[in-house]
Amino acid sequence: MTDKELSKQAKEYLSQIHKTDALIQRLTNTVATLRSSLTSIGCEMNPDKIQTSGLKNTLEEKIIKIVSLEEDIDRRIDELIALKQETFRMIKRVPDLDQQNILIARYIQNLKWDSIAGEMDHEIRWVYKTHGKALIAFANSNEQLLVVDEQPQEGL
Repeated sequence: MTDKELSKQAKEYLSQIHKTDALIQRLTNTVATLRSSLTSIGCEMNPDKIQTSGLKNTLEEKIIKIVSLEEDIDRRIDELIALKQETFRMIKRVPDLDQQNILIARYIQNLKWDSIAGEMDHEIRWVYKTHGKALIAFANSNEQLLVVDEQPQEGL
């Protein structure tokens, strides 16, 4: 496997944290939107028609949806915590401390490149270069955990 392939595979693995975190944030925003819609349910006053069950069902359905989404968020948060802990253990296998720092800052703390460069007191080019080396070191240090897609192709 080439360094480029190793780097890509490591980046895909490490990116799971950000993707999971972003999904949790979107679900949390959805819950907030649903909660705010509970307090802003409009009703039309029409003296000729009285409907009592429609509003209740809509309210119940929204509350059930909110509870279900909150349970899903809680499960995903638990998964995210476990993923971060496992990723941290995997990053600690990388021998170079600068590389460890960059991987932790970028993938566990979700910092931007310029923030990492400033925090480490290096130019951003150095951070990019060290990050590339860190991805390869991460893949080499954790090769048993990274998925290798080498299935034989038919007809060859």
